[in-house]
Amino acid sequence: MKDNEIVLYELRRQAKGMLPLALLTYGIFALLGYWQWQTALSILLGTAYALFNFYQIGQSALRAAAFYRIPERAQRGMVRGYMTRYAMTAVVVAVALKAPWLNAAAVIVPLFYTKIILLILNTRRKGGN
Repeated sequence: MKDNEIVLYELRRQAKGMLPLALLTYGIFALLGYWQWQTALSILLGTAYALFNFYQIGQSALRAAAFYRIPERAQRGMVRGYMTRYAMTAVVVAVALKAPWLNAAAVIVPLFYTKIILLILNTRRKGGN
């Protein structure tokens, strides 16, 4: 399997895990009285950004691996990618907080989906390895 195929495989795995989480999130928001289309749109936007961010992490790791013979360059690339992703996430959160047609909490919650999915996958793994 090529490196980029691995990234795309993991991205599909994340997307499959995010769908039920998005539905569960919407259900919880609906039970709390936030059933409007803005909430669904906010969850969708947050989920799409979480997938995009995950893809960028994979691409950044591939670029760093390409420079394995020059560790300083690989590390610089990873740090630059890390800082860029954090800045983009800050912009997404700021827009969510300022835009009246978005539910900020419903945008922010999906940003944690990747961590939730990885935690679930790691705890379900046999033998803990």
